[in-house]
Amino acid sequence: MPESLRWGQDGPGVLLVHGFTGKPSDLAAFGERLGTAGYRVLAPWLAGHGMGPFELAQATAHAWRRSAELGLMQLVEENPRGGAAVLGLSLGGMLAVDLAARFPVRALVCVNPAAGVQRKAAVMAPYLWRIVPFVKIGPDAEDRLSVHAVAELVRATRESAGEAPKVRAPALVLQSQDDPTVRPEASKLLFARIGSREKEFEMLPSHEHIPRHDAEEFVRRTAAFLNRHLGGAS
Repeated sequence: MPESLRWGQDGPGVLLVHGFTGKPSDLAAFGERLGTAGYRVLAPWLAGHGMGPFELAQATAHAWRRSAELGLMQLVEENPRGGAAVLGLSLGGMLAVDLAARFPVRALVCVNPAAGVQRKAAVMAPYLWRIVPFVKIGPDAEDRLSVHAVAELVRATRESAGEAPKVRAPALVLQSQDDPTVRPEASKLLFARIGSREKEFEMLPSHEHIPRHDAEEFVRRTAAFLNRHLGGAS
């Protein structure tokens, strides 16, 4: 498994959870800002990611949840008094919901959570993966995607959505208005299911699923939210 990424050394912990087929560096803009704002930030790899299509094909929703859980435990062990918040992108956003439902995190941030994907064919993956194990997604031999992994993605998102009413931590959901990967209306439904008394939903004028060119507004709103609830520096 490749190494996790870290930013900052002191203060409350913030766990960053990347998305399906993604990597920790997808959240570097968040990590850099939060690391300089008084937080101890950790972005681990989810099981099966970063090693190729065959490794991802063997990953499960349970293994992804466990990867995120171990990262959270590590942060809390490093600073027990400071506690930790969790921020997730896409699939990571759904795993973050699951963590917030099961552990006393101090805050929850979901960025373009994968509550509903744009490609309707994804919902057929649980029925097709034994027949069609991989689909080609690029010109190279390694450019293929495990249909079983997609099936586990569907499973993970559904199970996490079912846990949303148990969340009690302050929650922020940020959604790109023209997200090409997940359906914005599904994020609204997820937000409605989150059980937190204090929660915020923001639809931002972006066409990116992984905030890169449009990352500044996502990062700014996240930092302001965490500063209010965790007490980091401005």
